[in-house]
Amino acid sequence: MIKRRDSLFPLLLITIVVIACAPLLLWIRSHPPLALKAFGNTAYNLEISYQMTVLLVAAIVIGIVYGLTGKAGLAYLNLKKRDGTIRPEPWIGIKPKATETWRNLGANFAVVITLVTAVVIYFQVVHGGSMNLELYPGVLLILAFALMNAFSEEIIFRFSFVAVVSRYGFSPYVAQGLGAVVFGTVHYFGNPGGVPGMLMAAFIGWFLAKSILETRGFFWALAIHFLQDVIIFSALFMR
Repeated sequence: MIKRRDSLFPLLLITIVVIACAPLLLWIRSHPPLALKAFGNTAYNLEISYQMTVLLVAAIVIGIVYGLTGKAGLAYLNLKKRDGTIRPEPWIGIKPKATETWRNLGANFAVVITLVTAVVIYFQVVHGGSMNLELYPGVLLILAFALMNAFSEEIIFRFSFVAVVSRYGFSPYVAQGLGAVVFGTVHYFGNPGGVPGMLMAAFIGWFLAKSILETRGFFWALAIHFLQDVIIFSALFMR
């Protein structure tokens, strides 16, 4: 009984930290503490100011997770672990064959999720508007911002829950559920937004937490989120 109570404290603490990060990120987006002027484009300056601040938040979350889990928690940041046994989820259509592993599932879902994101972003952001892509530094910045954003959000909304849940012996569905609820809620106000964006983000939060848990690595979560963000930032900066 005492052991269970002691294990509940880290889970409660990291949940409070992540929930607090959600409105904090929205506030940073509209009130960036940094005011970098690295580019002649205001949109680029606002984005780099936001991303640099959120990277600091992600670093603080890593520090908190390390304090709660030690090196065992940080092991989930491994980018070399890309394979693992898939836990079947028949309710969502994940029914792996005997020879299918995360190398297959990760690649397949990377394509599917990216295409779905592209469709949603097209109708929410692009449809009916004029597009203009600045090749330099636009394309390079899109890739950089996508990588920074994907890393920070995966640390805050996925890695945090996975590391603590695994370290203290809770069901993996706890990490997946928390990742889905928090990530989905915060994306109601983001891009893609509204109810469609919230539902899509909730599923992605659930799926990417599953990927970290079952591969014991960060690769598929970062890669899939990065591809999504390339689509999103491309649409935002091409308007």
